[in-house]
Amino acid sequence: MFEAIFTITALVESNGQGQRIFKIFQQREPVNDVAFSSFLATLYQQEVYRTLQAGDSLTITVHLEPPRREVERTVRFREDQQFEGDGVQEPTADLLPLFSKMYEQFLQQVHLGDVLTVAFRVQRP
Repeated sequence: MFEAIFTITALVESNGQGQRIFKIFQQREPVNDVAFSSFLATLYQQEVYRTLQAGDSLTITVHLEPPRREVERTVRFREDQQFEGDGVQEPTADLLPLFSKMYEQFLQQVHLGDVLTVAFRVQRP
């Protein structure tokens, strides 16, 4: 069995001008909402998607604390390079809309001092 987990953890802070920023612990400069979303999309496209093979399952988890709030979706990557599973109405080749919807729900609940974690878990039988 093969498993790969891609995790991003960010501390939500203020930039001093009242704008929310995400301090990603392995990156020098904190980023705003748009840049953080772009960073996550790039991670998915360049790392997670390239790891996937037919038959793999992908679990996307968005976790926010405090208090603990979490949403998780698991999809399967098919031979025809389509995804099916939790939250997918019909097979699709593009998971970014599903992921963006999950993430946007949490973005509305983020406050200064919160810790936001996004994890992509690839499992291969």
